[in-house]
This record gives sequence, structure tokens and C-alpha cells, in this order.
Amino acid sequence: MSFFKKTLFWFIVLIALAGSFFFFDDKQENLKQAKEADLKLLPFAVKEVSEFWIGPIDNRPSLKVVRLPEGWQLTQPLNAKGDDKVIEKFLGNVLGARKDAVLFSQAEPAKLAELGFGDQVLEMGLTAAGTETVIVFGEKGPTNNVAYVMFKGRPEIYRVHSDLKKEASKEVHALRDKTILDFDPVKMRRLEIARRGMPRVVVEQEQGRWDMIEPMQGRASMTKVLELLYALRNGEIKVFVDENPGELAPYGLASPQLQVSVFQEQKSLPYILTVGDKDRANRGYFARSNQVKKVFDLEEDLVNTILLSMDQLAETAAAK
Repeated sequence: MSFFKKTLFWFIVLIALAGSFFFFDDKQENLKQAKEADLKLLPFAVKEVSEFWIGPIDNRPSLKVVRLPEGWQLTQPLNAKGDDKVIEKFLGNVLGARKDAVLFSQAEPAKLAELGFGDQVLEMGLTAAGTETVIVFGEKGPTNNVAYVMFKGRPEIYRVHSDLKKEASKEVHALRDKTILDFDPVKMRRLEIARRGMPRVVVEQEQGRWDMIEPMQGRASMTKVLELLYALRNGEIKVFVDENPGELAPYGLASPQLQVSVFQEQKSLPYILTVGDKDRANRGYFARSNQVKKVFDLEEDLVNTILLSMDQLAETAAAK
């Protein structure tokens, strides 16, 4: 009986110790999470941000981006579709920033000017849960990997990593959607490539059978066709040249040298890319699609890939 009581006693002690250790670990984890939260510069998550703006910098106009049900949309300095992946990553980098230390709880005007908080400052505003928070950026610190920030309406000055200011200095081009043609390569049913002065190339696909229709009839190489289509789908606009072109002749697009048309399953209208003259200043080719009115530049490598692929789409050519 005595042995049983001793065993029971030690069993109860072990349970109590285990509970105290669990309570201690849980408390430590809560303290760690609270410390991490306190180090974060901003208290909200990317999914909570409904819009953001970046104030004028280096004589560039303000940039504003809003979240719509279909994705991110730029509304200033122009109305254009945003690049959802790039913007989500950008916001993640900004919201993941940590404040290294509170440099000053309240600084005198002379100190503010010394740290770069003068008239010409970069500002970034973020709206989350209906509340706007504005970050004001000062200059970089003497070690070059430190920058100074404060929140508009609050006196504290924080020290942060200089990458935050670099990230917040994004230009419109970086956040804008740069998709050339928004189609699904595996759903292609007909591909047409017309090059000025050359025979047209036509490939059709039906139920997994890939056929060359022009300039000769035979089997087409599924691999080569898909490689071309994915190069086109994954390619990006290099430069936005003219948002609202009055004439196409100055870009060589009135009489294009190359035109690619992709007909997709369950789509009545094709996706058409038209390529004009070389833009020697930007080392690209002027182009436009039938999905948008603007003129943009394509990378030279992408145009060369299309031109070289024209003679490689037949099954016999691919086998050589």
C-alpha cells in the first residue's frame, strides 16, 4: 500500500511539473510573439491593405494603387492593370520591415532637417481596415544600410534598414502589368504567323493532334509550338512607349513586319501581336496587341525567337 501511495505521489508531481513547463513554454512563446510584433514597423498584413500610394519623388508624379475584386489596379498617374504578384511581394517587403530602434521620441526642427525630414520627402500611405497610415522617409544613415522614418502626425523617429526606402521608391513600370498577350498556350486551336515578304505559317491543334497547314501540310511539332507560345505568354513588355497613339506609321505598325495571331478554344476573337520597326533608343521593337491601344516595346530576343521558330514548327524540321 505504501509503495502504491509513493508511486501515485510521484506521478502527481510529474504531471504538475509537466504542466508548469508547458505553462512556462507557452508564456515564453507569447512573450516572443509580442516582442516580434513590437519590432514590426507596421501592425497589419498584406491581405488587409485596400490601397496604397507613393508620394512624388525625383520629379516623378504620385503613384496610387487600389485593390479591386479582380486584382490590383493603378489609378495614378495613369489607369492601368497592376502586376498582382509583383505588388503582393512589394507589400510583403514593406510590411515585413522591422524598426531597429527609436532614434528620437521627439526631435527638434534642426535635427529633423539633419535627418532629411525637410520639405522634399518621400511619403508612402497605406490604407488598412479603413485607416490610413503614412510613412515619411528621411535620409540614409552614415553606415549606408540604415534609413530614418517617422509616421505622419507622430513625433517618433525610427531607424530601419535602408532597403525599405529603396523598396518604397518603386516606379510605375515596376508595379504595372507587363503581360504581352494574356492567353493559355495549351488551349490554342490555331496559330498564324505572318512575316512581311515571307510565306505565312499556320498551325492547328485539335484533340491533341498538331497539324501544319501552311506553308506546307504535315505534322507540326507540339514541343516547338508550345515553346514558342510559352515564350510569348511569359514574355514581358520592355517599355510602354505611347499610351494613346494617334498614328501607327511612326512605329512601323501601319505596315508591320511581323504579326502573330493565337486563336484559343472557347474564344471567338484571336489574340494578335503586331510588331513594327526597331526602337533603337530602347533596343527593342515597337509593338501593340489587339487587347490594348497602347504602343510598347518588345525585347529583341523575343522577336528573334519568333522569327527563328517560324521554320522550326514542322515535325520534320524539329527532328533535324
